[in-house]
Amino acid sequence: MEKVTFGIHWLAFTIHAPRDQAFNIYDILLKDRFGEMVEMGHGGRGFKEIWHSLMEFKIYLNPVQEDREYFHYEIPGQACELISWDYFHALGVLLESNYKDAYNFTRLDFAFDNLGFTPEQAEQEIIENNIRTLGKRENLVVHKSPLGKRDNGEIGTYTVEFGLREADRRIRIYNKRGYTRLEIETRDFRAQIIAQDLLLAEDVSKWFSISIGHLRDYIDFYTDWWQEFISGEARAWATIGDAKELTVTRMVNWLDRQVMPALSVAIDILPPEAIDKLIKRGRSRRGAKYDNLLENMGK
Repeated sequence: MEKVTFGIHWLAFTIHAPRDQAFNIYDILLKDRFGEMVEMGHGGRGFKEIWHSLMEFKIYLNPVQEDREYFHYEIPGQACELISWDYFHALGVLLESNYKDAYNFTRLDFAFDNLGFTPEQAEQEIIENNIRTLGKRENLVVHKSPLGKRDNGEIGTYTVEFGLREADRRIRIYNKRGYTRLEIETRDFRAQIIAQDLLLAEDVSKWFSISIGHLRDYIDFYTDWWQEFISGEARAWATIGDAKELTVTRMVNWLDRQVMPALSVAIDILPPEAIDKLIKRGRSRRGAKYDNLLENMGK
């Protein structure tokens, strides 16, 4: 069995400070990984502006409530997977040193991969009440797709959710990636506590025990496979490549799977001028996501 791996899978926080400091923080800590920030041209979530970079990293600026000046960072899962511990630690130190009473984490998700049990096993133990938890068993929700395709090519996906979406803690256990993943999603004050514990930890080796402690504060299973998980060894996620390389790779892989058969036929049967026309139409329909990628690739 593969060793359990773990890492932060979502991080969001708000800082009460002038907007220029949002870009200063990004330029100092994260620009080298995610490239230039580009304005999306619209607002949302109580802000008039949204800026984004690669991997859908977002900064929300210019709040609708103009009596206060603050901004909001949102780092989704695919971006978090490209941030190593030292970057997270530097962010935690920067926030604590420069904005001690002016920042708050609003969401933190933490994920464990390659677990030695299945979502179905977790579901059964919750149903049989073979657990200790602060949640309520009636908030167990199961999603299954017998013919759904996992990322590793296997057939059949299964997801167990436990806890309310609006609660400060909930867990998801699923196999869509091929292996079993457990995510604990935390919000507001709970996210603040856990994020500070993780980002200010003296070393990434502390992350497993810290995150397991917070997970067990919410739920424990009285099973051998759970005991093996919480007592076992684990390692932090390895960061692979950079955001530009990964974005291009994913785009090319999608083209290869979804577009190339039809495109090859079009190239074989259409005259060159028709192909050129298709390409020009595609360029005119690019959205902010592709404009952002082009800018970061220097095109």
